[in-house]
Amino acid sequence: MKEEIADAWTNQSFGYSKFVQKGLSKRYEREGWQTIFSEELGTKKLKVLDVGTGPGVVALQLAYLGHDVTGVDNSDGMLKEAIENCKRFKQSIEFQKGDAESLPFPDNSFDAVVSKFALWTIPHPEKALHEWYRVVKPGGKVVYIDGNWYTDLKNSWFRRRWSDLSKLLILITEFRNPYSHGFEDETRLNLWSSHAIRPSADLEMMKEVGFIDITAKEGLKRRVLSGTRLIKHGYWKDYFLVSGVKRKIDSDL
Repeated sequence: MKEEIADAWTNQSFGYSKFVQKGLSKRYEREGWQTIFSEELGTKKLKVLDVGTGPGVVALQLAYLGHDVTGVDNSDGMLKEAIENCKRFKQSIEFQKGDAESLPFPDNSFDAVVSKFALWTIPHPEKALHEWYRVVKPGGKVVYIDGNWYTDLKNSWFRRRWSDLSKLLILITEFRNPYSHGFEDETRLNLWSSHAIRPSADLEMMKEVGFIDITAKEGLKRRVLSGTRLIKHGYWKDYFLVSGVKRKIDSDL
């Protein structure tokens, strides 16, 4: 299943990278994400790992904020786009191929681990969260953003119609076929996130892994999307953010 998911992301890499480039060119969107990450990570320079970096959007946002960023992804196509975007936006970021469930880094390597729109496609999310916990330093923070991508549409007639109209608008204005993207039905149905109640399920997983100070925040979408970007890509119910801190060995026991 991992190969199918990696191939699906590779097939989407060029179009998704274009979406990212447009977002980075929009001040409202760029500064909205930067503010969200600054609220979670603070303003001190950190060594940060971006898991499921895709075309490098989060890595770039964090690099703009002055952090030392490493991006990892299991899709060759996404990594290619991330490297190109790094050159395009003139940022110094290290990218490498890696599995979110088995990261190629030693224990306690990073001050923080971040991820955006990735955990929903990872076959074994608990295993991934254990890995993110492993590579972050004691007292360090894991922050990830995700959404209820398929359940939102399945449960809402209004959002399905909005989705159809937005795809038609993209087809007309951007001259690309948004209907060709996404996962095959069989793959989608086998994703854990297609059947989970989120972020409640995420909070339980974070607790089981051993994180402390676990929080969930919603209401992110309108902080980062506006105008035509909101019309085209805002049909999902909302984005949510989950964060947790790795327990310090002595003081938190």
